[in-house]
Amino acid sequence: MTFVVAVTIILLTTAIIYLFPAKPVHRITRPDTSAFTAAEWRLMFITALTLLLWITDGWHGISPAWIGLAAACICLLPKVGFIDGNEFANGVNFRTCLYVAAILGVTTVVVDSGLGEAIANGLLAITPLAPDSPFISFISLNALTSALNFVVTANGVPAMFTPMAQQFADASGFSLTTVVMIKVFAYATPLLPYQASPIVVAIALGKVPVRDGVKLCLLVAIVSALILLPLNYLWFLLLGYI
Repeated sequence: MTFVVAVTIILLTTAIIYLFPAKPVHRITRPDTSAFTAAEWRLMFITALTLLLWITDGWHGISPAWIGLAAACICLLPKVGFIDGNEFANGVNFRTCLYVAAILGVTTVVVDSGLGEAIANGLLAITPLAPDSPFISFISLNALTSALNFVVTANGVPAMFTPMAQQFADASGFSLTTVVMIKVFAYATPLLPYQASPIVVAIALGKVPVRDGVKLCLLVAIVSALILLPLNYLWFLLLGYI
């Protein structure tokens, strides 16, 4: 998947430059040479400790999500933290927080309730998959994953798709490894910003109009479908996965 990631990075960079060209502005600023404050030293320590625990999660077994949550809570503690109540109330975008919590909650309900499996089975029944038509099967599996992305977003697609990968492999004639790798391209290419919560968070933090986020996602998705998807198919052929 390194090839796909590299080409996607190039495409995304090109699309951003094309849609949102910026002119360099010469500014003369003096570097801040003052010593680190106590709060800055605390933040560096917390950040370093968090990264260390993330890197070594395979040893201690603590989920990176819990580590990140603990670090965030420490940053909000009185005396130890870095913002007070008023700053938190005025500076935090609660709409984005509620969105992320809601989309993760909906994803969990859809996956754990069995609704996701029912949706996937329904899509599988109408998806044209045939061992003698590898290109059609390849495109169909990508389309199916993209359709699931509308239902449960990128957070839930792997949880829904992976348990059914063997069924997709049997119907398409691909190996299980090939089917599992195919899903990455589709769910990593959101058609709309809401399908990838990091994009929504980035839009909120950067104060970017949602309209611009939609334009970027649509452009990248269209170019990916027309150019990167066929290239991805050829790459799979070259590696012997198809």
